[in-house]
Amino acid sequence: MKNYQQQLSKLGIELELLEHPEMVEVVDVLRYLDKPISESFSTLIMKADKQYVAVIRRDDTKLNNDRLRKVLGAERVEMLSIDEFEELIGLPRGAAHILCPVEKTLIDKRVLEKTEVLGGCGSLIYSGKYLSKDLNKIPNSEVVDIADEKEEIEITKLVKDGVIKRVLSGITPSGSALHIGNYYGAVKPQLELAELIPETNYFVADLHALTTVQNAEQIEENVTGVVLDYLALGLDPEKCVFFRQSDVPEHSQLAVVMANYISYGQMKRMHAYKDKLAKGANEESINMGLFNYPILMAADILLYKPDGVPVGEDQRQHIELTRDMAENFNRTYGKEVFPLPLPLIREDVGRLVGTDGERKMSKSLGNTIGIFEDYSVIEKQIMKCFTDPKRLKATDPGRVEGNPVFIYHDLINDDKSEVEELKTRYRAGTVGDVEVKRKLIEAHKRCFLQARERRDYYESHMDEVREILVEGAKKARKYANKTLREVYEVIGERNKLNT
Repeated sequence: MKNYQQQLSKLGIELELLEHPEMVEVVDVLRYLDKPISESFSTLIMKADKQYVAVIRRDDTKLNNDRLRKVLGAERVEMLSIDEFEELIGLPRGAAHILCPVEKTLIDKRVLEKTEVLGGCGSLIYSGKYLSKDLNKIPNSEVVDIADEKEEIEITKLVKDGVIKRVLSGITPSGSALHIGNYYGAVKPQLELAELIPETNYFVADLHALTTVQNAEQIEENVTGVVLDYLALGLDPEKCVFFRQSDVPEHSQLAVVMANYISYGQMKRMHAYKDKLAKGANEESINMGLFNYPILMAADILLYKPDGVPVGEDQRQHIELTRDMAENFNRTYGKEVFPLPLPLIREDVGRLVGTDGERKMSKSLGNTIGIFEDYSVIEKQIMKCFTDPKRLKATDPGRVEGNPVFIYHDLINDDKSEVEELKTRYRAGTVGDVEVKRKLIEAHKRCFLQARERRDYYESHMDEVREILVEGAKKARKYANKTLREVYEVIGERNKLNT
């Protein structure tokens, strides 16, 4: 790191180091640092015919391969494999900086639209903040137009235009207690789909959970917990199809088929696999469930032929792989069996600031406000909330903007006149932090009272929960079986011997 900083200094390039836990994926770093994806860049190392080049592009854009080949005058341009990258650069994947030992560095012009940009600096525990104008000082560099904006898709408009009629949404049984960051960032938008879209399918991805949890009691606890949480928070089985992945065997059957329409090389480039390697896991220790995770996820999706799949930015790669597999299958048999699902990216997923006022709300950071915990726990979480550090006593005028307690009031408190009154008094220095937090505790109780009551009800009526899942699986299997039958006919597995 010191050597890298010295190199930059000689070139007149300023660098500010930002520390974070060891992370490989850009989206994880940005969430931790609470930075937008439009203000970060990645350095991609590529092979263009026989030369190596570095490509710097903003993370909210995607490379245009045709323009890239044209700029380089190359017939073939491809990303290096993990082994090739580490051998050439001498750094682990995810740590590439801007001074890589390559023949040329191409900088997409959109990177320079921002004054400051966040990028790699040769470490997995630091990211570098650069002045974009300094990137022109990289030796053998050229500013070019080789990337396009990633298209942001407005779900409401697509539904109104009739583009989106069916969606599929997977629910991960992580085992972690839900907090308000989960709810407002992901769960609430997820549940609102059923009010917006004619055909909405939700499934609990319990087979995927086996990649990390291989304990029967823990799997049961995790799956039961997430089912109860979603039913309690308003999932209405009358307005959607709600089921467990393991109750619909067609998911696994289609995964076996679809594995034949994707290459080993593509699978090795998937995030989940590369993350394990980057964090020191031995290749021999990575189970095939994790390696094949994207194939099963593609089967989960394609089985229901959805028009779109709502996911966070960190899952975009999986949807792109799913589209690749669908295209390969359709092209192989000359028939449009699978529509190409749109990735419905929600950039704001998980962005709610935590009670420390600095980082996103996360259980691992201990800065959450729960939903279903005992109220003595939730009260403590709220009372320890960060507010305005410059406000030394209750009579000092306080800052409302960016104050976590008021951010939570805006989300949770149904009494909007009370919220506005508290803001006015806070700015004037006529209300203390304790009163504002007490009001938030009462608002939390009102907001989640029915959800807590529903969860208690379902927990004591598990026969009803089982019936909901059984009925959901029946509906899901009806569609899934139709798709699998069509696939088997197209590939020749269903023929005169078994028709």
